[in-house]
Amino acid sequence: MWKYQCKKHVMVILVSFVAGAVLFGLMGYQREYLTSLLRQSVPAEMAGELIKAEYMYYLIGGLTISGLANGLMLLTYVMQRFNIPFILMFFLFFAGGFTIIEMIGALTVIPAIAVCIFGMLTIPNRGKRREFAKENVTSVAEVERVYRLHHQYLDAYEELGKKAWSFNLKMNLLYFTGLIAVLLVILYVQDFFVVFIAMMLYSILFFQLTKRKNQSMQPIISLLYDQCNPEACATAIFAYAKKGRRKKSFPMPQHLAQCMVYLNDPHLAIDVLATSAQGRGNFIFAYHSLMAYAYYQLGDRSMVKFHYDECEKAGARVNNGPMQMIKAQCLEGIQNKLDLMDQNFESSRSFLRKRCQRQDLNSSVWISNTISG
Repeated sequence: MWKYQCKKHVMVILVSFVAGAVLFGLMGYQREYLTSLLRQSVPAEMAGELIKAEYMYYLIGGLTISGLANGLMLLTYVMQRFNIPFILMFFLFFAGGFTIIEMIGALTVIPAIAVCIFGMLTIPNRGKRREFAKENVTSVAEVERVYRLHHQYLDAYEELGKKAWSFNLKMNLLYFTGLIAVLLVILYVQDFFVVFIAMMLYSILFFQLTKRKNQSMQPIISLLYDQCNPEACATAIFAYAKKGRRKKSFPMPQHLAQCMVYLNDPHLAIDVLATSAQGRGNFIFAYHSLMAYAYYQLGDRSMVKFHYDECEKAGARVNNGPMQMIKAQCLEGIQNKLDLMDQNFESSRSFLRKRCQRQDLNSSVWISNTISG
């Protein structure tokens, strides 16, 4: 849902505005160009007054950079909405689209902030977040403390989480170093070909770093899926969070919540999910699916139905193949839980047969035992 992206969008605009004000106002970047532009754009008397007003350079710089950031964020949403390849947008960006994106972004900065504030105020689980905050369960340390009271904390797996955090820190440092290098090239190199090569190299670096970061998390994930050891997986994730000094949100919230579900602790699963950002990619579908599973374990049909409806709304504008498939699978899984709670076992039997056919399992005995049990 777009509302979960609002806080990030506002923060990007504000940070970029400050960066632009410092760059153009405090550091005097492109001061002569801005002066000549003002003289050409407005009457001479007004231009003279504006040139003398020092705050104008801060304002112009802030609007320029925040407009560019806003335009790029809007462009990202368009790419996600219509499933446009990155390379196509990259070429359009340098084939004259830069000025258009900058102009649209600058003109829509104020409306974008207003829409984002509305989205933040009307986010579905905003009241739930306040409730958890009052009960002091938003802290990582508190959730871990409650976990230790009910389940085993396997110290032997702590090193796995710490090692993954250290590796990801190195990848993030490389990512930001490359980003700074590209920004310097864009600001100080006038050759279009050099800028193009720098952007291409950074794109390759970005995808490679993302791939390696995902690979570094596989040993932790395999504890849950391959070794069926949710306590070991949860321990590694807690260690990762402590090493990163996380306070209010967990790394790998989907997998940690699954650990709690497998350990038959739906309350902790809900706590983990409620303190996580739901707007990242397809995590919104996993969020509603796991929330529905947790409330199914608690026997709360109304909340299971609520998350079915929210999952359906979240995917209303998804039109690409993989995301549609993820959405359909999540909705089928939640609907199966509703059927089980309504004792509609025939529909549940059909759902389980369909799932087992995909996994090459001898399903007849397992289904009968599952439903009868």
